[in-house]
Amino acid sequence: MSELIMRTARTDDIGQLAEMRYDSTIENHPELTITDEQQRDYTDEMHEFLEEAIGSEHWVVWLAEYGEEIVGHVYLEMVRKVPRPGRTTKPFIYMTNVYTRPQHRGLGIGSRLAQVVEQWARELDHDFIMVWPSGRGEEFYTKNGYSACSVPMELKL
Repeated sequence: MSELIMRTARTDDIGQLAEMRYDSTIENHPELTITDEQQRDYTDEMHEFLEEAIGSEHWVVWLAEYGEEIVGHVYLEMVRKVPRPGRTTKPFIYMTNVYTRPQHRGLGIGSRLAQVVEQWARELDHDFIMVWPSGRGEEFYTKNGYSACSVPMELKL
């Protein structure tokens, strides 16, 4: 097998990234029934999202790759905070859509991605990384140095 490479996404990765997001959704929500039309609509929307996101200053997608195959990824949204008097304001990162293909799990790929993201965020002097893990993801994040923080609140619209 090829060497595992960690890198940021390029536009030629869009097809695999869209496929992986679809697979992740179906894996986590097996009760979903997706019609062909819904799948086409999703594919169009995801391609548009990724075309805008990749290379922008607001999103970074880190991925793990063996040869030509993307085996894991993490999406990061850069969030700029409102400045506050008397202190330097640093942006923070919202981490989402963390996924490793099932056949590559248990090999430390997710932890390697988490380490690369942490090092990269520290080098760019971000304030913190925030993630809302699914129930099964909490152990992974705790193992990788994350800790629970105050419960966020939301207003469903």
